[in-house]
Amino acid sequence: MRPAIRSTFDIVAWFEEKSEAAGSALKPNILMQMLYVSQALYASEHNKAKLMPATFLATDAGPIEPDLFLALEQGISVADAVSPSDHVEEILTAVWDVFGNAEPEIVKAALSKDGAIKAAIKRGRNSEILIEDMASAYPGGVSALKGHSQVSQFPDGSPFKVKHSNLDAAPTANQEVRFTADGRSVTRWMPKKRIKSSDLH
Repeated sequence: MRPAIRSTFDIVAWFEEKSEAAGSALKPNILMQMLYVSQALYASEHNKAKLMPATFLATDAGPIEPDLFLALEQGISVADAVSPSDHVEEILTAVWDVFGNAEPEIVKAALSKDGAIKAAIKRGRNSEILIEDMASAYPGGVSALKGHSQVSQFPDGSPFKVKHSNLDAAPTANQEVRFTADGRSVTRWMPKKRIKSSDLH
């Protein structure tokens, strides 16, 4: 299948423009991880097609695109980047909103639950992260990333941008944790004191 955009550099340019507009500096490792998530989301929503002609490897530092990594290290960039189409920009915007200004540990926590990366690591260090595995790792696509679907990387349904679980405390032995149809966690409440009809008068 043909990628949705001609080059990974076009996506890099889009993220860098966003970063400049926000007055922030986009760290290279975060940029690489955002590129990876963008590729995975696109594959999820477009029948395992690639957003960009890129191959990501699972490394100790996270997912990297080796050719792009070397190019960025040498300061190579494109002068006239191609603007993404609307459906591509929707994905890039979602990734930027979640990860663009996120602390590194938030991004790391999200990717630590990525099944495609885990599968590649099992095959050996620097193994290719397969596009079909990437698509399967994000079955809810953009909706899951934003926390608007039943699919989420966190067991309690929290989107990536939430810094902690919605279960602030472990339930007691008398409480039972259940999940609603939309993936939210609910805890059965048990009153501490039995209310009598005489207490209401």
